[in-house]
Amino acid sequence: MQKFSCETVADLTVPGLATGRLTVLAVHGVADASTSTGLAAALAAPGSAQLVVDLTGLYRLESAGAETLYRFAEESAARGRPLRLTGCTAQTAAVLARTGAAREPAGRAGPELYATVSEALAAVIAAAAAAPEPAPGPSFARTDAVELRHRLLAHALVARAQGLLMERYGLPGPGAAGTLLRTVARRHGMRTARLAGALAQAGAPRPGEPWFTGRGHPAEPAVGFLPLPVGQALPLSVFLDALRDTVCAITHTDMANVQLLDPSDNTLWLESHCGFPADFVHFFAVVDGTTTPCGHAARKSERVVVDDVASAPYFDEPSRAAALAAHSRSVQCTPIPGPAGRAQGMFSTHHAQPGHDFTGAQFVALDTVAREAGAWLDWYRTNTVLDALEDLHRRAQGT
Repeated sequence: MQKFSCETVADLTVPGLATGRLTVLAVHGVADASTSTGLAAALAAPGSAQLVVDLTGLYRLESAGAETLYRFAEESAARGRPLRLTGCTAQTAAVLARTGAAREPAGRAGPELYATVSEALAAVIAAAAAAPEPAPGPSFARTDAVELRHRLLAHALVARAQGLLMERYGLPGPGAAGTLLRTVARRHGMRTARLAGALAQAGAPRPGEPWFTGRGHPAEPAVGFLPLPVGQALPLSVFLDALRDTVCAITHTDMANVQLLDPSDNTLWLESHCGFPADFVHFFAVVDGTTTPCGHAARKSERVVVDDVASAPYFDEPSRAAALAAHSRSVQCTPIPGPAGRAQGMFSTHHAQPGHDFTGAQFVALDTVAREAGAWLDWYRTNTVLDALEDLHRRAQGT
């Protein structure tokens, strides 16, 4: 059985950081006395780069592994390069705390702990921005950071799911777990990260038993804008593209996008789009907080209309610049309702002239489409996603 592995998730040039490089590592398996040498070698391999180490896939840390992390953190801090750890389980955090408390003299530098990869990345970007020379340009501070976070969030979900599969079913290592995840996700028309996220959120099944016993299979809700009759299998991507094209037709524009909300960290992920340049798509790949109209609309669970992007208060300045560069001057963002009325996604239309005149009939049509989309997404989650999880459970058991 493979007890330990480490892979490089990203290796980037970051102006402003000491040595100008950031490497993100992901650790899987067990870090104990027998694997501490491998852990030390993995930490040293990137050389002078600053490190963010994702421990989501580490399902057990023992004192020898914690000592290795502390020794490396001390050596790295002495060179101005803090070691940042993310994705610690309660067990990992407890072992690290005990190790830090027992080290002498007290107060020596140890690894910095962050709850999520997003927080660790934010610390890296903040450190780069604080450097007097050379300062990172705005394109890195937002665009490259978003791209990296997008990759890290997806990787964290998959790593967590690999650890769950290895622990529950005794799979031989993260490679086997990853292959199983990809196979099942492809079979059900899902992204691997989406299936991994669903696995992490679902309760654990009983060994040897079906997972979701007694659940019904409600009929697919009627959706007026779907290109296929109800009852035919429809991938999520096709549904979202049809939703996008429908809101374009209602509002007479060729610029629109659809985002889905990740409930694990309340980020909006761009899932379908048309009419935007590549820089816009790259910039808004993942949206959090309330520095955009869609972020405000998601937080309030109500539509936001922007008459003029150039002066509206809903944007921070980098987001405003990215929207204007795409020739967007008016925007409307309509939430897709989910359970308990909270937004589970968003569709937005963009218009080239300020003060775009939306009619009451258009808003009524957009609200109807949003309700239909919300009902379909609820159905999709309770059927397609659960079917995929049950398939994963059967295959992992070898049945």
